[in-house]
Order: sequence, then C-alpha cells, then structure tokens
Amino acid sequence: MAKALVAALCVLVLLATIIATISDAKAGGRTWHRSGTVKGPWGGTTTFQRYGACQGGTCVRGGTAIGPGGGVRSWSNTRTCAGGSCTGSGTYVGPGGKVVTRSGTATYGNGGWQAQGTVTGPRGGTGNYQASGSCAGGACSSSGTWTGPNGGVWSSNSTLARTGNGWERDVRVTAPNGASWTRSGAGSCAGGVCNFGGTVTGPRGNTGTYGGSTWWSPPW
Repeated sequence: MAKALVAALCVLVLLATIIATISDAKAGGRTWHRSGTVKGPWGGTTTFQRYGACQGGTCVRGGTAIGPGGGVRSWSNTRTCAGGSCTGSGTYVGPGGKVVTRSGTATYGNGGWQAQGTVTGPRGGTGNYQASGSCAGGACSSSGTWTGPNGGVWSSNSTLARTGNGWERDVRVTAPNGASWTRSGAGSCAGGVCNFGGTVTGPRGNTGTYGGSTWWSPPW
C-alpha cells in the first residue's frame, strides 16, 4: 500500500511539473518559492520546499521533501521553450539515493498544450508519458498517462479554476489496478503571497491534508 501511494504521488509530481514548466517558460525574470507540509491519515508529517526561476524562455524548478522518518527526496527540472515548442529534462532522487530521470518535448499554442517523453528508473527500466491540456474562460483541464516498463498504465485528470484572487484545483490519479487517489485544494493570493491547502484521499477513504504558501522575488 505504501509503495502504491508513493507511485501515485510521483505521477502527480511528474504531470504537475510538466504543466507548470510549460506555463512558466512564457514568463521572464521571475523567481518563486514554496514551502508547506503534508499530514497523512495516521499523523505522519512531511515538510517540503520548492523553488523555480525563469529567464529568456528557460525555467529551472526543484525542491526537497523530508518524510516522517527523516528520509529525504529531491528533484530538479529544466525546460526551455521557443517558437511554441519546449524541451525538458529532470531528475528525482529518493531517500536511498535511487535516481529516476525524465526527458521529453512539448508544444503549446491557442490555449492548449501537448507533452510526451520517457522516464527511466534506478534499475534502467523505461516508461513513457503522454499529457495534454487546455485553458479557456479562466478554467484549465489536463489529462495524462504514464506507462511503466511492465506495461502498467497510470492515468491522471485535473481541473483548475480561477476564483477571484484565488483558485480551486482537483486532481485524480488512477493506478493500473483501478485504485485511485484524489487531491482537492484551493488557495488565494494577497500582497505577493499565495496561501493554499487541501486534502488527499486514498482508495480506502483515508484522508490526509496539505498546506503551505508561495511567494515571488522581484520583479513581480
């Protein structure tokens, strides 16, 4: 069960990173920072720090997370976009030093985007991902799949909607065996700082919570 939860969260991180870096690559000269906590259904707490910076069509993102037992995970991603297309790569390092790498391409335009690429695990097994999304009228939707080395398929669907000075977001990740995890959250921004929070619910109904804040460094 624990391994399945970790795999589901990795898919969430992978697809969220693809979506965010495509968007950030259109901006220039800004840096953001994010910190927060995730509390599991049995009280264990994970703390995380994330960051990102964009300049001249290139964005760098990364972060670290420390689990309840002290295990440290870290990740970094770089994406460069020009003329409606992007190339990117990333690395994820688990608590035991196991490394997962990702590389891929994406195209965007007319309010939508598509992405595809490969993910290679610590034992050399390679999987593939496909993702796409679109935005209109202050609302965005996206979906994606990740196919592992053994043919198992994970899928993800998400929606994001503006709400005045904030947003609401819902994500569902489904494992190859049909088990699913959902994440529902919302946030609001004021004075250059955004605060967010929500819940994560597993296939057996166990619910955890998360929360934190994001802030930007000048220029805004």
